[in-house]
This record gives sequence, C-alpha cells and structure tokens, in this order.
Amino acid sequence: MNTLRGASAVKVLYVTVAVSLMIGLSGCRPAEPTLVVEENKVEKATVTPVAVKTSKGSVAPSPAVSPKPILSGAKELGDLVPAGWQPLVRNDRPEKAEGDLNKDGIPDVAMVIEQKGSKQGEAPQRALLIAFGNGEGTYTPSIIAKQAILRADEGGIWGDPLTEIGIDRGSVVVSFYGGSNERWYANYRFRFQNDDWYLIGATLGSFFTGTMTEETGNEEDYNLLTGDYVKRIVDDPNADKPTTHTVKGNMGKRELLKLGDFVATESKYQFLSP
Repeated sequence: MNTLRGASAVKVLYVTVAVSLMIGLSGCRPAEPTLVVEENKVEKATVTPVAVKTSKGSVAPSPAVSPKPILSGAKELGDLVPAGWQPLVRNDRPEKAEGDLNKDGIPDVAMVIEQKGSKQGEAPQRALLIAFGNGEGTYTPSIIAKQAILRADEGGIWGDPLTEIGIDRGSVVVSFYGGSNERWYANYRFRFQNDDWYLIGATLGSFFTGTMTEETGNEEDYNLLTGDYVKRIVDDPNADKPTTHTVKGNMGKRELLKLGDFVATESKYQFLSP
C-alpha cells in the first residue's frame, strides 16, 4: 500500500512540474503583434519634383529670361510672356506665327516679345518665344531666346530690321533686312529635334541698290544638316551691270548651334566655324 501511495505521489509531482514548465514557456513566448486597421485612412506620399522630358520636349524656358511662375497650360498667349515683357505689336498685329512644330498635329506658336522699358536712346530688347499647343486650347512654353531677334534700331538707315517670323515645314523662320545703299538680309531656320532647338539653315545676302537687286547680289545658302551650300558671287561689284557665278559644295557636317546660343548680332562664323 505504501508503495502505491509513493508511486502516486511521484506521478503528481511529474504532472505538476510539466504544467509549470508549459506555463513558463508560454510566458516567455513573445506576444503576437496586434494589427490595427483604421478604415478610410490614406497616407499621402511625399513627392519630390523631378525634371521630365516629353515628346514635346523640355517645358523649362531658357534661363536667359525670368518667366512668370505660372506657365504650363497657359490659356492665353499673354500668360506665357515673362513679367516686364510684352508681345511685339506692329501694324496693329502681334508678331507671331502658328503651325505644327513638333509633329503632333497640334498648332504651336512662335512670337516676338519685347521689354517694356529700355535705356534712353536705345530700343527695347527683344526675344523669341516658342510654345507648344496642348490640344485643349492651352500652351506649354518651350524656349525664350533673348538674343535671337534684332532690336528696332539695329537695321541701319533702313529702320527696324525684323521682316517677319514664320513657320515653314515644321521650322521657325526668322527674317531680317537692313542697311542703306548697301543692303543686307538674313533668314534663319530653327527646328525642334533631340529635345532642343537648333539652327538648321541660313540664307545670307547683300547687294548695292544702285546696280543690283536682292536677286542679282551676293548670296550664301547653307543647309547645316547636310553641310551643303550654294553661293552666288558677284563677279565685279563696280560694273554697271554686274554678273554673277554660282559655286556649290559641301563643307562637311558641323555641330549644330542651339537656338539658346544663337546671337542675331554676331557673324555667320558662330555656326560655320568647325
């Protein structure tokens, strides 16, 4: 009998120890995390602005002119004009041209703008502003080139040298004409490619009004994409009826000059130098 009681006591002891161990282990186990879901709460992410280039190219205007802060998606062309500037208006119409410049089928615009104020005895500075149409009646600026347009007093006795700006075959064409008895003219063609604006062609000429015309004077025409050129050269400028001869050739391809670096008052060597 005593033996049975001893065995029972041992069993009770074993069970007690086992239960104690289980309780201890469960107490040491880390508690399962409680997931609290708050309904209808969406945390806004912090977005860092980055520069994005689209098929329409960079929308950041040239740093040469400080634009108004609201530019993208402007509904009025006047909203694209920087503070302190205004659209150039001559003969009761603004100097602008419309046409597709980035091959998206939407009309774009190129316009001349002019500073509102200038130094005494000096004509206001001008600039070329180009903007892409967005299709819903708004515009996104592409570039403001402040050295691309001659001022009103840079045409000599002739007067204002700006003939016109136009859009032809997807390019912006800027034309100048000036001088006195010795006349000169220049047509520059700019095209949007590789996310920037480049000078791709130029026609330059000069003639003496006493014996020549624009069609019979000196002229140089350059295709800067291919390097081809055609020159009409006056044989004897002092002749009563000067004759000309034509020279054609290829000068090789050169790095294209960006519109942002083009200076209308500089010579042709800014884009012809190797």
